[in-house]
Amino acid sequence: MKIKFLILLTLFFLNSYSQVLNEKDLNKIESFGIIQTDFNLNDKIVINDWNLILEKDKKRKTNKTVGIIFTALSIFSTTLGAKLISENKNSQEGLGQSIGTMFVVGGIINLGISVPLFISSSKRKKERDKLIELYNE
Repeated sequence: MKIKFLILLTLFFLNSYSQVLNEKDLNKIESFGIIQTDFNLNDKIVINDWNLILEKDKKRKTNKTVGIIFTALSIFSTTLGAKLISENKNSQEGLGQSIGTMFVVGGIINLGISVPLFISSSKRKKERDKLIELYNE
């Protein structure tokens, strides 16, 4: 049973990083301005580089999307916290201000998480663009 599982797992990983690009991947490569007819599609180096370009682009998009989500949460949380603090300024208990402060701190933390994601996204874009330049010359 273990051997069957290992064989199945190996086949799964081999299939996920194949040496042949499907039509969708080739269209994506073409959208980067790479003319496919100039290159041998059976060359392993070309296919590996193109897979790397696609991988870096996917990571870039994922990091940017998650960064946008954290930034939106940061804006929402900080705004809500500031509103709670200002509404409960004259409150005797101070519970509203405490909750508002927690929202503001949460918003700042979310912003702190989003900044490295945007930096990483920018870094992946630069790496992707360097690889694309190798094939656009």
